[in-house]
Amino acid sequence: MQSPVAHLQICVAHQQSALSILHQYLQDQRHLGPAQPSPSQTPRSSSTLRQPSFSSGTRRIPPSATSSKRRTILQVARESKLTRLTGFISGLLNLEQNALSALQETHLHVECKLSAELRNLCSRLAAREDCLRLDADLKAIEQCLRDIALQLLSSLSSNKSGSHLQTIPVLKELFKKFLVI
Repeated sequence: MQSPVAHLQICVAHQQSALSILHQYLQDQRHLGPAQPSPSQTPRSSSTLRQPSFSSGTRRIPPSATSSKRRTILQVARESKLTRLTGFISGLLNLEQNALSALQETHLHVECKLSAELRNLCSRLAAREDCLRLDADLKAIEQCLRDIALQLLSSLSSNKSGSHLQTIPVLKELFKKFLVI
């Protein structure tokens, strides 16, 4: 049987992996900008736009030139949610590594299953090529993080040591700040 400390270290490793996946995904999305169709997906008839010009009659403007810098409200909202989720994971990891590492002599009930699920959800989100299930993935990640935080809160609340009591308000504040409950 694993010690509570080893169990917590495995959970932290899963969460670190999830954080790095989300962080990389967020950076990739910021660099890519709005999705542009590949040349093979662009229909021949819409490869250029005709706009009236005062001098030569027609002017050709590539479609990517008109929308390459614009992002939709949905893209901005998704990026904001991803930023909040990465912030929450980072804060949770910081809490676990700093405050909870001092609690090695006590037993904390933390399920690795939730941390592994978080890592898997983040991997699935990053591997998606379509945006059809992106919002559902974000909601699933958020729910998983809520479950992890609630489990830690419950475990800390059941053990009334001084260091546990100091950690509870920090976790509650983190929970409120990032998951807006």
